[in-house]
Amino acid sequence: MLVVQLASPYVMTKASGEAAGAEKVEVSVDNGKTFKAVELKAFDDALKGKLAAQVRITFTRPLKALKLEAIVQQVYLTWRTQDSAGEDWRVPTKGTPVYNIVSLLPIACALVLGIMVLAANSTSPAAETPAPIATFALADLPDAQFERGAWSKPVSEGGVRFRQALAGKFAAARVKAWWKEDRLRPAEGERFVLEVRYRDSVAKPAAFHVFSGIGRNFGYSAIHQFGGANDGQWKTAGIPVPWDMVARLVSTLDPARNAPDMTAFAISAGADLPVASVAVRKAVPEDEERFYAECRALIAGAQAAARVQNPPPAVKDPPAVTGPLAAFPWEPSCRLFQNCAGVPGQMGKPVKVRMCLDELEPGSFGVYANAALTGVDYRVTPLTGASGRTLQATVERRTAEYALLDGQWAPMRLWPAYAVDIPAGRSHWFFFNIETQRGVSAAGTYKGKILITAKEGKAELPLEVEVLPVDLLTMDEAGLTMFGCYDRLPPLHDVEFQRRYNYGGALLWYAGFAPPVALREGKLAFDFTYPDDWMKGARKRGFTGAIWYLGGDSAKMPRTLRVFAHLGTLDQKMTFNQWCTAQNGQDHVLPETRKLFVEWMRQVNAHAVDNDWLELFPTPHDEPQKWASIAGWIKPFFKDACAAIREADPRIRVYGCIHHVKGWKGVPDLWKVFIDDIDVYNTNAVGEDPDVGNKVRAAGAESVRRGGKDKLFWQYTGLGGGVPDSQRFAFGFFFGAFGSTGCTAWAYNWNDVWDLSGRRGDLAVTAWPTAYQTIPSPWFEGQREGLDDRRIIATYQKRFARDAEAMQALEGVLTEARTSRSKGSGENKEAGFYDSIDDSAKLIRWRNALLERLANAGR
Repeated sequence: MLVVQLASPYVMTKASGEAAGAEKVEVSVDNGKTFKAVELKAFDDALKGKLAAQVRITFTRPLKALKLEAIVQQVYLTWRTQDSAGEDWRVPTKGTPVYNIVSLLPIACALVLGIMVLAANSTSPAAETPAPIATFALADLPDAQFERGAWSKPVSEGGVRFRQALAGKFAAARVKAWWKEDRLRPAEGERFVLEVRYRDSVAKPAAFHVFSGIGRNFGYSAIHQFGGANDGQWKTAGIPVPWDMVARLVSTLDPARNAPDMTAFAISAGADLPVASVAVRKAVPEDEERFYAECRALIAGAQAAARVQNPPPAVKDPPAVTGPLAAFPWEPSCRLFQNCAGVPGQMGKPVKVRMCLDELEPGSFGVYANAALTGVDYRVTPLTGASGRTLQATVERRTAEYALLDGQWAPMRLWPAYAVDIPAGRSHWFFFNIETQRGVSAAGTYKGKILITAKEGKAELPLEVEVLPVDLLTMDEAGLTMFGCYDRLPPLHDVEFQRRYNYGGALLWYAGFAPPVALREGKLAFDFTYPDDWMKGARKRGFTGAIWYLGGDSAKMPRTLRVFAHLGTLDQKMTFNQWCTAQNGQDHVLPETRKLFVEWMRQVNAHAVDNDWLELFPTPHDEPQKWASIAGWIKPFFKDACAAIREADPRIRVYGCIHHVKGWKGVPDLWKVFIDDIDVYNTNAVGEDPDVGNKVRAAGAESVRRGGKDKLFWQYTGLGGGVPDSQRFAFGFFFGAFGSTGCTAWAYNWNDVWDLSGRRGDLAVTAWPTAYQTIPSPWFEGQREGLDDRRIIATYQKRFARDAEAMQALEGVLTEARTSRSKGSGENKEAGFYDSIDDSAKLIRWRNALLERLANAGR
């Protein structure tokens, strides 16, 4: 017997379901006192107008699949998992298992409630769940393991002992590390689930943090959210914790933080939250799918009110199709909105993918719902050539999630494929990547099918994949590097993901990456435990360099001069505010601070070189060109700070972020103001002077002639409101047209909350690294594709370096790319900056022009 409990703060109006293998289905609306037999296909009358119900399913043979759906009049539900004795169902106990499992998918003013499919048998659906490795009963742990003032004393109520994480506090608690004693972290690749037993007393979900050693100040990382029903029920939340997001508490400088046998977690909640225990077990595959569903539910909950006010749009001119669903190919670099039914005449046409060897290449399609569809999913059949040979490649399936972005519904994230419901008159976007491998995949034309299924029907699309005999240079082989802009360190499994997407370096900020330092008898002492750990892992995964902003926005100096203020107050002779007052307006770094900074930079870079860190490209602060508009002292200060870096270690290549290069604020030759102070020149202002790259390279040649360092010319841009073809254009042909060898974007994971509403064009998030996989945005896919276009250009340049005709053809493409930026894009150099293309069809035309010549040369 199995009981599923449905609970909602809003009345339920309709209900239906399926249960393969069930003998009898009954419903109770009086908390289990009485049950009434129902037909599972439609049991609206049994629970219409109710806030809660229990569905009891009796079976004697294995229950192979279960699906329950309910529609409610509003949009926020929660779920709990426990048995009739109040215990967590994942740990088999006596009693009848009770599930309250809800996914939040608001549609207009209604909510479709989908119960995840469970594999059940007559014994226990959780029989294969691993037993706990460790269990921490919080009321039994010593007070010393809890953050003072953030947790209550032990409480006993209703037979349950617990502590309360106090409202508005960062309620940290130390627990014994459960992995091998001689390891800072668990073994690579291990994943765990922390089962948190709590009483839901919060109106908004609480956040769960784990001590990771990669968060800000090498501290905690937010992992997941839980609760929010505020129904007073005891529940169990599953918090996923991967090996690279949990660490022991180690400090060589601060005895209070040094507890090598311990790790820690923290809870932040809007109200006092009772927590009874935290149990640790190994993760199982089902946990990942459940976690993603919970995350999507959290997003829906956060946007609930806004979604009621902004219902998803329907297709204005419905296509003439028969049957409940129809599918159509779609260009992956363009977002598919719900009110678009594809290009006229394309229903049922093939999805075509043209790619190279050693490449990740996307394909995508849309499904139009001629009638309301439930459980829409798809699979890709094996791809075979005319000779019967199968393409040796991987296919990574994804499904778009639509969410509100500043009042507009847009595809925000591309999750690992999951089944979706599509309301009548709307479309949904499905996306996949095919990955070929050098030395494994063979050139040729391959065909297969995309098989689309829904409860109401099915469809299919032909899939044609052309693998060209073109072995692309990697980014490293091409001499190109893409740097991800982080507000704190990403986990190493996310670094692996970024490498697949053509990234090769990190852009760090002192606010998020500041190796612990202290003064001991007038000398600097460092703790490199966590920096060493991450740098070693990033280097192992192929990263090579790290831009390092030692300060922030120059418009807010001196308060943003992070490292200088930190060092200037280490001896505690001045407070932060006093130091800022002393430094403000000075055309140089304060002498005592400068002396300490030179020594700090010397020791940090020496340690970095000796311990195989990524090559550091430090810069004193961001946007030094603002001296022309904000304060004149910014210019000499930046120059003095750059000189201090060189003084510390002549091996260092100093980086500069140059927002304006010509004519801004009436200064004609802004480009060269800092050319002698920096070695890496990164700009978003080629629109002001298209020749700036050549000028920087010429300055580098002159520097080398005089015995100095060469100059590197790099480019960067913003995310442009999340438009994939803009990202593809900028990081591909546009940057390639100016010959830059490095590139950055604002930004990768800057405060990567799920809901980006309110940020408008300044999204600052490219992907969402989770405890499992990284969830890319559509604009990340566009960015990756643009970097592949750079690889194509580099491969072409190497192959045809001595072919004047071929190189002239390339120059024709690049010349057109230089002048193809859409009107208005790229004009604002300080905020909301981006580079957009005037006609996205050019991207395909340019790419094919280069690939045709490369393919013909390879045949």
